[in-house]
Amino acid sequence: MTTHRLVEALAGTGVSFAASVPDSWLAGILEALDASEAIQHIGVTREDEGVGLVAGMTLAGRRGVVVCQNAGVLVSVNALAGYGGHHGLAVPVIAALRGGPDDGFYYQSYKARSTARVLDGIDVPHFVVSDPDRIEDAARVVDMAWLHRRPAVAFLTKEALLGAVS
Repeated sequence: MTTHRLVEALAGTGVSFAASVPDSWLAGILEALDASEAIQHIGVTREDEGVGLVAGMTLAGRRGVVVCQNAGVLVSVNALAGYGGHHGLAVPVIAALRGGPDDGFYYQSYKARSTARVLDGIDVPHFVVSDPDRIEDAARVVDMAWLHRRPAVAFLTKEALLGAVS
């Protein structure tokens, strides 16, 4: 399963903690995190809570990751900007890229139109992984965040998470 490859790649970067908010597209990753012996997985009630926990892990010298959808990235903008701009803390985020033409829910569409521009505005680097055969490439966000000492976001498309979209 492709999501297990991503979780193994995260563990390979030294990630020992993950905070997540559920999303149907992320179910496979969350199940793989729950099954992982290398990564402690905690569900949180809000994405910015997860950002705070991962920032705390960074202060303790441990690597963590936030897993959510792009709506959660938007919810967390203040925390991401502060941890990056003021404190220089690595906060890697892996987010489902909701709202594209393959989503099917009109209420998700603003997320696809605005998330990247908002991240550009707060100087948070980001990239998209769309090939399910390369889903483990999203784990590069961990090294990116630690190298730049700031939050960074890897977006996963529906195809990357769930396979070919019809």
